[in-house]
Amino acid sequence: MQHARNSTGALARAALAAGARPTGAGPARTDAMLAAVRGIGQVGVPENYGQVKDGPGTKFLGTPANHRELLEKRPLSPDVFDIDGSSTHYKFPVVALSSITNRVTGCVLSGAVAFGGSLCAVGGPEALPAFIEGFKSTVPFLVFPAKALVGFPFVYHTLGGFRHIVWDKTTNGIDNASAKASSIGLFAASGAVTAALASYTF
Repeated sequence: MQHARNSTGALARAALAAGARPTGAGPARTDAMLAAVRGIGQVGVPENYGQVKDGPGTKFLGTPANHRELLEKRPLSPDVFDIDGSSTHYKFPVVALSSITNRVTGCVLSGAVAFGGSLCAVGGPEALPAFIEGFKSTVPFLVFPAKALVGFPFVYHTLGGFRHIVWDKTTNGIDNASAKASSIGLFAASGAVTAALASYTF
């Protein structure tokens, strides 16, 4: 921004030195000064400055004519995702996956609460238990997967919340090695507890 101001000021001074005497103030005065400067020797603002479609664009700055072609051939920086089928340099560390999973499970829990609440709001407090019993009797082979899908977000988000409490209150376990170990433990514990809850019947 400061460079732009200095450049504009230099052009304006050059215009005044060339005899430009615009009247008024503000943008119109500056435009008049810049217009006058265009004819001063080999310096100043080119006539087609900024007119990319009709003028030379940034050719006067040294931009090659095959600029777009060169851009397409420019190597891409490494990424965490595959690019056009090419392998990448970086992979998600387990801590990043753990953090993302914590956020996703939070969204899933919010959706589950919204679904259950909406069902009860429309059909009364008995609507949710009736829905569950109907699901169990209609597709009994999906009961275990459904319980696991419902249970895992609850278990993982709860255990992840406890871990964050420890981090926030004590600052223990925030180093890379400890965070990696706790992330692996969080996935393992959540999987085990979820399997136990999904297997439980009453």
